[in-house]
Amino acid sequence: MARRTYVFAGPPGSANILTTIIEATLGPTVTREPGSDPYVRVDPVAVYIGGHDFDDGDMDAPGGAPLALRTSYPHLADVRDTERNEQRQQEVAARIFSAINADGRLNAVHVDDMQHVVAMTEPSLERRG
Repeated sequence: MARRTYVFAGPPGSANILTTIIEATLGPTVTREPGSDPYVRVDPVAVYIGGHDFDDGDMDAPGGAPLALRTSYPHLADVRDTERNEQRQQEVAARIFSAINADGRLNAVHVDDMQHVVAMTEPSLERRG
C-alpha cells in the first residue's frame, strides 16, 4: 500500500479558502466529478480536497497533545503521487502547507502516513481576514 500524505486544514467552513490556496499554488483549477472528491491534478500528482473521517485524538501533536482533527482541522488535502514517488508527494504537500502558512487565514497540519506530524501552524487572530 502506498504511503499517504495529508494536509489537514481548518477552521470549519473554510473549504473554499483551502481550495483557492491549492489552485493558486499548483496552477490548475479544481475538477469536480460526480461521485468523487474535488481534485487538482498536476501529473503525476493528484490532490483530493474534501472532508475526512478522522476523529479528534487520532494523532498527537509533536508535544504529545492530541490533535483535534475533526474539530479544528475538518478539511483535508490528500496528496497522492500516482507513480508512488514519496519524495515528490511530500514536496507537493510541503508546497501546499507553505502556501497555507503564508496566506495566514487557515490553521494546518502536514502529516506523513498518519504517523508523523511534519509541520503545523495556527495563525494568530490578527492575521485572519
